[in-house]
Amino acid sequence: MSEALDPVPTATAGRLALGLREVDTLVVTAMLAVGVYLALSALGVQIDPHTTSRKAAEFLGVTGPVFLIAGAFLAWVAGALVVEMFSLTSAPRNWAPLAAALFYVENAAPFVGLLECFISIVSALLAYSAAAAGPQAQSAMIANIAVALGASAAGCFIALCAHSLKTVVMYRDGGA
Repeated sequence: MSEALDPVPTATAGRLALGLREVDTLVVTAMLAVGVYLALSALGVQIDPHTTSRKAAEFLGVTGPVFLIAGAFLAWVAGALVVEMFSLTSAPRNWAPLAAALFYVENAAPFVGLLECFISIVSALLAYSAAAAGPQAQSAMIANIAVALGASAAGCFIALCAHSLKTVVMYRDGGA
């Protein structure tokens, strides 16, 4: 009779271990984020959430939320790697789906940046052609070109981070 009841506690313990692994991952990710914040603050970079979100909207255009989500995912993967590398959990992680997601982010991020680049350049040209060649038209054109360059750079940065994490994840998983 105890054999029939044994799978239930084992399954519950397994779910509990997975839940604790994810809590550990979130805590480590938060610790990494605080560490980056403190390092940037020590270097003299002032990070204010309101200013940062305004600058992101200014220089990333409509792709800002996409890059924010991708960056949060990459930070979570880094936290998951730290948890596993330092054996902070007893529940092993299946890295294959994460490697696939990192591959997708690695390949999609530059295209998202490129799409915003095209949209911003078209907007710049339309703004320039709609107005006389005065200072307002030039200002609008330069602002849109700044968004184009910012989104392209963000896409490349996210892709490089995703590629690096994917390489580490595949190495841990024993993949090629």
